[in-house]
Amino acid sequence: MIQFLKNIGHFFEARLWRLAYGIPDKGMRIFGVTGTNGKTTTCYLLARVLEEAHGKQHVGILTTVAFRIGGQEEINETKMTTLPSRKIFSYLARMKKAGVEYVVLETTSHALDQHRISGIQFDGAIILNVTREHLDYHGTMKQYARAKEKIVRYLRIGAPLVGKESDAHVRKMMDRAEKRGLNVIRMTNESIANTMTILSGSINKENACAVALLGHALDIPAKVIQSGINAVSSVPGRMEKFQTPQGVTVIIDYAVTPDALERLYADIKKDLARRSFSEGGKILATLSAAGLRDRGKRADMARAVAKYADYIVVTREDPWTESEEQIFSDLENGLPSPYQGEGGGEVGRKVVWQHIVDRREALKTLLQQAKPGDVVVATGKGAERGMGIGKEVVPWNEREVINELLADSF
Repeated sequence: MIQFLKNIGHFFEARLWRLAYGIPDKGMRIFGVTGTNGKTTTCYLLARVLEEAHGKQHVGILTTVAFRIGGQEEINETKMTTLPSRKIFSYLARMKKAGVEYVVLETTSHALDQHRISGIQFDGAIILNVTREHLDYHGTMKQYARAKEKIVRYLRIGAPLVGKESDAHVRKMMDRAEKRGLNVIRMTNESIANTMTILSGSINKENACAVALLGHALDIPAKVIQSGINAVSSVPGRMEKFQTPQGVTVIIDYAVTPDALERLYADIKKDLARRSFSEGGKILATLSAAGLRDRGKRADMARAVAKYADYIVVTREDPWTESEEQIFSDLENGLPSPYQGEGGGEVGRKVVWQHIVDRREALKTLLQQAKPGDVVVATGKGAERGMGIGKEVVPWNEREVINELLADSF
């Protein structure tokens, strides 16, 4: 009831800020992207397609990683994906003044539930997937899915809705939308298989496919759509990959759910299987979870990583004010054996793991252990510029830290 009353307040707050900033969304074409995993990459792909079609200066984005107003980009340092309504309408006002006509808005379940975008109408929307996340807020998967489905309410009449057919939650949303006469476009396994993208990973084929289907529905020529998709070779902190001089592959990814981790590591394992090494070829990984967030997913996150990784370091992510011992204990419950210092266990093969609180030291240990042909994977932070410790956000840039470690020690 308290949250319900708060959300009513959020609704009126959003409406007031929209008026205060002169209804900046009026005349703009705005596109919403939601889903548990893949939102940011999909936003980058869609924005690039729109830039190819209409010019970079006319496109803006609001995402977890960055805000873009025409050709000018600002790093998102708020540790929020969808901003509070005041900030959203403030950015839209700035975009309008700069001549932006097309906006891609990364849209979370929290923002939809809290009416942060109230008043905006989408000219198209994408629902990528719905897997376990944010149950500390929503309570159940049913409530979480209902929050995601609220994106449908923001669609203009006739605007396209793209969704993943093989995702049970999304399929039900599309079925209901179709019964209401909405313009539903189903992303099938066949359409995903036929999608081409430079980005690695099976989830990125889905992200690119969703963008291509929406682009076609918006009457953007196929060549322009493919050109835009091909122009995105990487997204900061999302399957971001680079090689060390020693022949070790380092991957930085934001994966923070069991499903995202499962898919990430399965793709890495497949990639390793296609390559041949006289030595190396192992996966060395961080394992971490944010504090004050859905404790119930932590053991499943650990199981997903342990299924593929050969060496794991349990470490800090964003503990905030939650006990780190509690976070680590929850994660370790999903590992193959109790914590034993250098411990380990057997799940058809040996999985060695240890516990290093300091994330810099954890990354240093992984890099020192890696041999040519191995893959070091750092998940949970992605392109973030800060880490929540206690009630403060301290500076943290995963890529910079790794580069510093490589420069200092290797």
